[in-house]
Amino acid sequence: MRSPRRAFIRKAALAAGLTIVPRHVLGRGFIPPSETLNHVIVGCGGISKMHSAPRMTGAHRIIAVCDVDAKRAQAKHDEVSKAGGGTPIIAKDFRDVIALPDADVVHVCTPPHWHGVIAAAAARRGKSVWCEKPLTRTIGEGLALRRVVEQTGVPFRVNTWFRLNRTNYYGVGPAREIRRVVASGVLGGPLTVRLAPVGGIQWKVNLWTGKPDLKPEPVPDHLDWDMYCGPSPLIPYHPHRAHGSFRGYWNFDQGGLGDMGQHFLDPVQYFLGKDREHPVTVECDAPPQDPVACGVWKTVTLTYKDGTRIILESELAERRPDSPFLEGPQGKLFAGMRSDRPELLRKAAEHPLPEYQEDDFDLCAREKRPFGYGVSEAFFSSTLVNLAALSVRLGRKLTFKPDGSGFVGDAQADRLHSPAFRGAWTI
Repeated sequence: MRSPRRAFIRKAALAAGLTIVPRHVLGRGFIPPSETLNHVIVGCGGISKMHSAPRMTGAHRIIAVCDVDAKRAQAKHDEVSKAGGGTPIIAKDFRDVIALPDADVVHVCTPPHWHGVIAAAAARRGKSVWCEKPLTRTIGEGLALRRVVEQTGVPFRVNTWFRLNRTNYYGVGPAREIRRVVASGVLGGPLTVRLAPVGGIQWKVNLWTGKPDLKPEPVPDHLDWDMYCGPSPLIPYHPHRAHGSFRGYWNFDQGGLGDMGQHFLDPVQYFLGKDREHPVTVECDAPPQDPVACGVWKTVTLTYKDGTRIILESELAERRPDSPFLEGPQGKLFAGMRSDRPELLRKAAEHPLPEYQEDDFDLCAREKRPFGYGVSEAFFSSTLVNLAALSVRLGRKLTFKPDGSGFVGDAQADRLHSPAFRGAWTI
């Protein structure tokens, strides 16, 4: 019989060993618990390794792992223990581990339908939050999570980094240099950005498609399927709807758009100076979609009030190998920071680089200060992903309200903007 949550937390605190011992007693090279950053991993699938692997040595310790699949939780426990990263507590319910008094950072590595609920609960506990992308599965969840994080003031980041400082954006060039070109105005405006399958940009539309009309199968004993579905509608279990292939189902994610969208779109939002602005329309070229399983699409176009456009071209769209990444009335920017008018880039280089962005989240968590890429920026770029997915899912052009609260004259889109949570789950 499962222990009540308070009893679990008391036992966990004792197991973690909270006694503070002076450094000189423990010997040279030992990092005392008072200087150790304690991490909790919620969701133990493949992406969790990116979170856990760098934090199993030095001034880090993984104190708890959590998954609704007991086999995955045990495997993560064993991986951490074998690597010397600690002897983490194992739990099935995320509420047990985010309540641990010595937990400093909560890593949200679940499918996206859980991101908002878990991240908000951790923030309310005063924990720093490192959340997987996309920020949330719906726009309404993003609005709610942003409010919670801003109210609590906890350090927060989404696990994408291509806007940060010297990062090279998929072969186009360093993020700050691309931003400088746009901010200098040398290309004129309005601008068009084209995210086509060249360089590292691949939308994975064929990889992350779901399978319609799957026949239900028995739920494995080691998996709590009701908890897996969580705040989303409870649908019949099938192994293809879970774990490594969950991205192909609208209940849990949004296909390749959900997987790669925030990686690709967040830096573009930064380059364009649109961190506080939503597009006003979104439209797509896509076949009719299944209500449960994500399907393929060719193109999506997001347009801002000033005429700026972001065009997404999947692997199924017509190939244009000579297309520029960025185009304005005065010139074009191609991969490798090449331009059809090189003198424009020389002119742009006369302008200062954008301000440095803090890119060490562990340091931010230690010092309780903001990360360079915060929840507000993440909300706006996650909304780009969600808008694209909604247009594909509904198969039509949508007009979005400037405040992000919903759509103009489209009740169905509004329902998908902020669908009701199942049961008592909330943000």
